[in-house]
Amino acid sequence: MDTILVTGAAGTVGSYVVPLAEAAGYRVVANDRTATGVRVPVRGEVRAGDLRSGEVIREVVRGCDVVVHAAAEHRVDAGAADLARVNTDVVAHLYEAAEAAGARRFVHLSTSMLYDPTAGQPLTEPSALAPRGPLGLSKHGAEMFLRGKTAAGSLEWTVLRMAPVYGQRGRHFAAALLCVGPILRLLTPVLPRPTGGPSGTMVHAEDVARAIIFALSKSETAGEIYNVSDGDPMTLGDRIAETFRAYGLRTIPTGRLPKVVLEGLGRTFQAPGAHGTADVASLAAWRLVTMRHGLKPALRPRLDREAMTLLYQDLLVDSGKLRSLGWEPRHASFGDGFRQVLRWYQAEQWVPRYG
Repeated sequence: MDTILVTGAAGTVGSYVVPLAEAAGYRVVANDRTATGVRVPVRGEVRAGDLRSGEVIREVVRGCDVVVHAAAEHRVDAGAADLARVNTDVVAHLYEAAEAAGARRFVHLSTSMLYDPTAGQPLTEPSALAPRGPLGLSKHGAEMFLRGKTAAGSLEWTVLRMAPVYGQRGRHFAAALLCVGPILRLLTPVLPRPTGGPSGTMVHAEDVARAIIFALSKSETAGEIYNVSDGDPMTLGDRIAETFRAYGLRTIPTGRLPKVVLEGLGRTFQAPGAHGTADVASLAAWRLVTMRHGLKPALRPRLDREAMTLLYQDLLVDSGKLRSLGWEPRHASFGDGFRQVLRWYQAEQWVPRYG
């Protein structure tokens, strides 16, 4: 029985990887900064600790044959140095420690936000890269490190570039979609239902976890980079409207989102002053939702400056390379997948119920 280390085991993707790895026959070592929220493996153990510590890294990789690195720093208010330390340096140190410990495979989760959206759509693995800020640069740095490890005898690696992820426990970019409807509902009982805007694909966190297990089962995935996407292109307006329908909120059609307005908003909110003001306002509005509905203060919707480009640029991620090997998403429809995820958030009392 191979032993697999899953970092970020309490996170959006990691929480799915742990049970799927066990189902695939692995003994699981689950790691997160603390043991809080980490599912204790039936076969295996929890080794909690901050991976910024070299001592912790050496301990967590001990006896592991496979490493799945799902941990990352996503906080929009993290500084460039903190992002680089976690998303670049930790990857390098973890890889080297795993190699020294005798591990055979290393899977790293990266992001499709590295792609240059002006390079042509849909985006495939050879598409040009253009990191959009400190977060993107930190993830790109980790990829560059791994791509340099191609010598014979080196620990074999695989990189998965995820489309924007949604799933249970998510607190970052996609989780903000959960907050749009309830915040607008503070202002009006009937919400505007938009259409149009830039197109994009997303991916359910369970499908990312399934892609990880799938890649580990294929020797040809070593030394390769793969996109992971649900393949369900939707415009921004239609995606927002789908979240309103999932909540059961009353809406009224308001027509297509004007491209010039979206681009103006996107570029404005990338500026530090405007971004900071809007970020504070969204947090204050969510606190009102939390108090009104008696919710747990688990979500903190933040405006990710690097994601503001999605207000006016397409992000159509093509996962054909991975599909050609036989992988298929279980949640191929965003609408169906989002409804399932919403039920989890509502059961946990992180978001309200209506009707």
